[in-house]
Amino acid sequence: MKKSAIIFIILVTMAALTACTNTAVNSDTANATNTIIEMALDEGYDDIDPFIDERLFCVSDDLDTLIAQGNLEMDGENGILEVKNNKTKEVLWSSTWEGNVQSEAFSISLENLKKEDEYVACFTGTRINHATIEIAFESDFVQEREKPL
Repeated sequence: MKKSAIIFIILVTMAALTACTNTAVNSDTANATNTIIEMALDEGYDDIDPFIDERLFCVSDDLDTLIAQGNLEMDGENGILEVKNNKTKEVLWSSTWEGNVQSEAFSISLENLKKEDEYVACFTGTRINHATIEIAFESDFVQEREKPL
C-alpha cells in the first residue's frame, strides 16, 4: 500500500511538472516576436515605371534556414518580389506575379544567412495601380533596418 501511494505521488508530480513545462513552452511560443515587413504601393508611389520598393533586414545570428510567410495583393501588370544579399546582390529567393492578384499566400525559404550580412526584400512592379506585400519572419533573429550598414 505504501509503495502504491509513493508511485501514485511520483506519477502525479511528473504529470504536474510536464504540464508546467508545456505551458511555459506554449507561452514562449505565443510571446515570440515576429518581424513583419510591409510594403504598400499605389499609382502615386512614384512617377517612374517600374516601381521599386525595398526593405532591409538583417539577422542577429548565423542561420542555416529561415522561413517566412507572405501575402501579396496586386492590381497591375506584373510584379517581382526578390530577397537578395544587399552587398553581393545575389538573389536568394524570387517569385513573379502577373495581372490582378486578389490575395495570394506564399512561403519564402532562405538558407545560410550570416549575421554580418544585410538582406533586402525588393518588389519591382510595372503599371501598378495598387500592391501590398506582407512578409512575416517567424524568428526572433530577424530585424528590419531603416538604413544600410
